Amino acid sequence: MKIGYIKPNFLNEKRVGLLPQHLPFCSPEDERRFEASYGENLEIPNEAYGESGGYSRESLFAWADVIYCIKVPQPQDYPYFRENQTLVGWIHPFGASGRHFREYCAEPKNLQLFDVTNRISIRVTQGKTETLNIPGDITYRNSILAGYASMMQVILLRGGITQNDRVAVFGSGNVAYGVLKYLAHKGIEPVLRRRSNIALMQQEFKYYDIFINTVEIAQGDAPIVTFKMLDSMKSKGWIIDAAADTGRAIQGTRATKIEDPIYQDEHGHTFYVVDNSPSLLYRESSEAVSEGYAQHFWSKPMSYWHSDFCIAPLSINYV
Repeated sequence: MKIGYIKPNFLNEKRVGLLPQHLPFCSPEDERRFEASYGENLEIPNEAYGESGGYSRESLFAWADVIYCIKVPQPQDYPYFRENQTLVGWIHPFGASGRHFREYCAEPKNLQLFDVTNRISIRVTQGKTETLNIPGDITYRNSILAGYASMMQVILLRGGITQNDRVAVFGSGNVAYGVLKYLAHKGIEPVLRRRSNIALMQQEFKYYDIFINTVEIAQGDAPIVTFKMLDSMKSKGWIIDAAADTGRAIQGTRATKIEDPIYQDEHGHTFYVVDNSPSLLYRESSEAVSEGYAQHFWSKPMSYWHSDFCIAPLSINYV
């Protein structure tokens, strides 16, 4: 099949989804072409991709059976998609960032979506959602960077952090590890909370100066932080959703962007919900994403991913 690799037009997204050094991992059964200046953020010339580099964006949409974009495409690209095309990337079709694309482009044009993530990867075809046989943690270093980069930006915006600040971290996965790496660098020892002691966290919430969420919840699950808990928090409290589980893990939150990363509510609480914070460290993140995708997705031909062989025994329906 023909695969077109396009640059993301997601605001302030600088990561490069597939690096030249990882091309040897990719299946030779598919033909690949890359948008002109695909690797410019890392000073990678078109020539590094050989004869496959240097194509115009419009020509790739017209040529390709499959489009790969590291982040969900934005509305200016919707007209370029053709009926029955395939899209691969971090689409999050049932989340805040990807819902608009799914409703206004993917469904009207009958696109097949491959949402290949660090947790559960899915294939969405004509409303049917199937879980792909891809291991978790394929881009775990990017998740660590999400936690680290989020804290790096937040603490700078906050004007620092002190030993007197009461800090809590919810979760124990890769994002949490990145948060803890940054806090350890600053000499901060936070309170650690997870689902097993969520009741304790809910009781303590009113005493926190900074609360950091690092987990995503499933559609329909009860939020980790409710409106009632937020009402009880100190008026100058900071709430950081390093997992960017917008509007779900922390009730009522809205997505923010790198160039405008925080907002305040009527109580004076400050919220940070940047959904592509690893792009702050785009050189490191590009390495993690490119290697993970190349080894665990592009190493197999697209014919495999369009077949039933790629489906995990127990699929999860997200609809």
